[in-house]
Amino acid sequence: MQEMETQAKRLEYSGIVLGVVLVMGVILVQPIMNQAYAVGVEGLPAYDDCRFPEIREDPISMNTVRSGNIVKTIHAEKEIFASSCHLEQGGLPVIVDLTTYVELYQNINDREVIKASALVVTCIKDFFTATVIDCESFVPPSTPVPVGSDCGENTSITHPQEMNTVNKGSIAKTIEAQKEVFICELGVETCSLDVEIMCPETGVVKKVEVVLFTDIYEDLSTQTVEEVQFHSMRCVILITDFGDDLPDGTVETCQFSTIPN
Repeated sequence: MQEMETQAKRLEYSGIVLGVVLVMGVILVQPIMNQAYAVGVEGLPAYDDCRFPEIREDPISMNTVRSGNIVKTIHAEKEIFASSCHLEQGGLPVIVDLTTYVELYQNINDREVIKASALVVTCIKDFFTATVIDCESFVPPSTPVPVGSDCGENTSITHPQEMNTVNKGSIAKTIEAQKEVFICELGVETCSLDVEIMCPETGVVKKVEVVLFTDIYEDLSTQTVEEVQFHSMRCVILITDFGDDLPDGTVETCQFSTIPN
């Protein structure tokens, strides 16, 4: 009987020790995990050293829905920075997925723009383990940012046009979107190829994305065009500053405007 009580006490003691070991293991591992992906100001692990995003086939999509008098159109484009982005802590190579959503709310009756907004979603993936480290969404500011006066059109997008149509009764609303991209360099300098020691590039490279929306309102009963409108969403993306001063691969601003017709 005494032997059984002694054995029970030993098992109870072993359980307590095992519980303490497990708790200490969690406490010790958690800081290590947090340290591996140091979180930046916005919540994502801080990253930098990005260069030009990779060109992918048909990165643009758009759809339109109607509820009552309200018509919503959402336009999205995904960009992938996969060639050189690194976490600031530890230098881990990462893939940065940057998706910009443009949303338009319009009244099909009075044909007015009720609301226009942009939303940016950034996801970071570990390059070597193919795992998602973190994702974050934010509304970019609408304040202007400088892009310099040395911009050139980028014609590498293969499918820059999307179109949708909805109707309410005999009134049909067609919205067509065209995407145009400009690469802007501010103070970019590169060393000459004939020098013995190559110096790093300097300056800032930005990408200006202009989405031009064309709204066509038609009367299906008479097959006539009643009104045509033009709207624009202009977003500026900082590709790289060739240094550590500014975060690369980020949307700096998105500005909506209606173009007089």
